[in-house]
Amino acid sequence: SVSGQDSNAGGTRLVHQSHSQLERHGAASTGRMRIVCLGDSLTSGYSQGEDKYPYGSILQKLLDKECGKGKHEVITCGNNGETAVSMAKRFAVTTEIAERRRLPPKLFIIMAGTNDLLAYPQIEEEKIVNAISAMVDAAAVELAVAVVCTVPRMPAPEDRSPDYALTKRRYRLNELITEKFGEDRVVDTSSLDAFEDDGLHLTKKGYAELAKLIYPVCRAAMKRCRPSKKTPKTAPPTPTEAPKTEAAPTPKTAPAEATPAVKRLQAAYG
Repeated sequence: SVSGQDSNAGGTRLVHQSHSQLERHGAASTGRMRIVCLGDSLTSGYSQGEDKYPYGSILQKLLDKECGKGKHEVITCGNNGETAVSMAKRFAVTTEIAERRRLPPKLFIIMAGTNDLLAYPQIEEEKIVNAISAMVDAAAVELAVAVVCTVPRMPAPEDRSPDYALTKRRYRLNELITEKFGEDRVVDTSSLDAFEDDGLHLTKKGYAELAKLIYPVCRAAMKRCRPSKKTPKTAPPTPTEAPKTEAAPTPKTAPAEATPAVKRLQAAYG
């Protein structure tokens, strides 16, 4: 399939389906499940060359092969250099991701934490997990399910880190991720070993391996996806002999309040 691509705050948004196909399948295409891959450069598929190898494109092919084409749409929203904290803010305020108003996503695959560990040596691992948790909570508000990836090892930066400090922090963060979200919702990335020369990003083979690790967890999570809210059918009015009275005017809808997850973000990082 053809990928539509545009820049997004220094990152990449890839739709693994052509724009013409997206236009043909409008809001009426409720049988198609949207899956959003949210993350940093490891999600955008960054490589040292000009090409990108997002795992989302491999995931799309795996789903098409097993389930048939047209039943799933995988969208990659990866911003190079982004932290879990800034990603949570982006998740909370954006309406662009997956064109939510037209066809809300049912599954989010979240991969975050690498840049938090690299850029902020003093940040507590619990704070990173709280940012990821805010995204998981926000997905639940939208009747979507979230899958969380552990932070892959970083061979070069970890080798340079005195007393294995960075490795220890990554171990601790991944332990917290697994404890918080449960093994059935967490993708263990510890087996990844195909890295670029920078010892941080994955090769084309590495991104393919990542997609294969995510796929079974993704398939299991799909079974937990809930149907969209439907407007209940109104029962016919019961005949009554009471005199007719003028209906009260319908009050104007109050503006939607921020979800608890968004409020926590505003308080913690705002």
